[in-house]
Amino acid sequence: MMTRFRTLPLPALLVVLFVVTGALWFGIGVIVMPDDQPVLVRLIGTVFCAGAMTAVFRFMIARARRLAGGVTDLAEMRAAFKAGSIPPGVEPGRWVPTFEKWERQYRLNRWFGPVTFIAFAALTAWLALSEGPVWWLFTVFFVVAMIWSTVDSWRGSAKATVMLDELRRRPPLPPRTDVPVSPATK
Repeated sequence: MMTRFRTLPLPALLVVLFVVTGALWFGIGVIVMPDDQPVLVRLIGTVFCAGAMTAVFRFMIARARRLAGGVTDLAEMRAAFKAGSIPPGVEPGRWVPTFEKWERQYRLNRWFGPVTFIAFAALTAWLALSEGPVWWLFTVFFVVAMIWSTVDSWRGSAKATVMLDELRRRPPLPPRTDVPVSPATK
């Protein structure tokens, strides 16, 4: 299911992300501040927030897909990363930059994730004490997210390092002979 979602064409994926982001923004706003704004004002704010987040997601997704060589290549890399092994016959030159990027992200997340989630947990605990008990749900969420982030970052960093070492040891693939070469490019 997730693979199919990640390989959607960008316009379809952005519509889904807009709807999900908008629903989350609207829903959290209603839970946290139920009587703060009229529904119409909240809907207008939701459209602007979801639109801005969708624009950010569009840039990030398009860049990741372009750097990996396309949607199918990125999906193949993610599947290999999830499985923890590099399939035979892949071009190391195309895979190494993406795996280097993932390794840097996981290394950064090893300390940045816990710091961020602890800060948000402290903020929501303060809000729970001063504003109301609904904020305790957010505090629990941030503590669980901190634990998950820490474990996932250390595992992902180790896996990315091992897979990157394997990719660097592989010799480059010979040029393809099944693709016709024009005389102008010889």
